[in-house]
Parts: sequence; C-alpha cells; structure tokens
Amino acid sequence: LEESGCTVIQVDEPALREGMPMRPGSKEEYLTWAVNAFCLSTAGAKASTQIHTHMCYCEFDDCMEAIGRMDTDVKSSSRSNSATLE
Repeated sequence: LEESGCTVIQVDEPALREGMPMRPGSKEEYLTWAVNAFCLSTAGAKASTQIHTHMCYCEFDDCMEAIGRMDTDVKSSSRSNSATLE
C-alpha cells in the first residue's frame, strides 16, 4: 500500500471483543494476544503512515483498556442498533 502512495491505512474491526473468552480469568491473556497481533500487523508501516482503526457494533466497556494499548494514530468507534433508534 505504501509503495503505491497510500499514507493512511485503516484496519477495520480488529475483533478484540468478538473472540474474547467467556471466562473472566482468560480475558486479559486474550486481550494481550489480540493487541499484540494488531500491533504486529501494522508494525511494518513507515512512521509517516497513519494507522487508523474502526470498531462498531459491540460493547466496548470490557476492552477499553486494551483498545488504548493499540498502537494507532486514530481510533474510531460507532454503535447503532434498532433499540436505540426508536
């Protein structure tokens, strides 16, 4: 992407919440793995390339700290469901 002139790379839906174990004792180990995997996937980008991520349609309360550990220039989220639109 960078070789073709791209200066912004967005990683959509890094799936922090979607794969989280149901057992609370396994949660932090999983989140550490997920954040490390995200960081590894963007590690080859030049310092001048902006890394963005966008997440939507999930509850973020139990993974906000992990989202904060993701090495990104921009983090965005959105949440919408039919119950909140009435």
